[in-house]
Amino acid sequence: MNVVRLLLWVGVASVIIASPLRAAETPAGAPADDITPTAEQSQSPWGWLKMPTITMPKITMPKMPADPLAPIKSSAKKVSDGGKKAWEGTKEIFRGGKADEPAARVANASEAPSLWDRMTGNAKEPEPQGPATVTEWMKQPRVGEE
Repeated sequence: MNVVRLLLWVGVASVIIASPLRAAETPAGAPADDITPTAEQSQSPWGWLKMPTITMPKITMPKMPADPLAPIKSSAKKVSDGGKKAWEGTKEIFRGGKADEPAARVANASEAPSLWDRMTGNAKEPEPQGPATVTEWMKQPRVGEE
């Protein structure tokens, strides 16, 4: 049984091997197929197969701006400029069109006693000119009442 199988495999192999040889033995006048190997292609075992040419794609990085935060900074500047203009307009409305700044108020230093006098109790406290509590305020005579 093993001899029969061996002979069968030898026969199949000879048929498979013989068929490409017959195709290669074409007459000189017959046109050659595209599959027949050329001298250049016959160097490799797959010389009869035309391999595609593969090239690596050219990848270019996108151009980054010099300052990546520039759009954010410019937007913030626009907002701050708008705020400044609005503030100036508000001041102009409340001043009634007067562009000059109001005079700065300066406290009179001669009215207040010194720190040492206040600490030792030698400072004279000013007399209250009006009521100090709600009860005192309620006890005041009313306007139009005599």
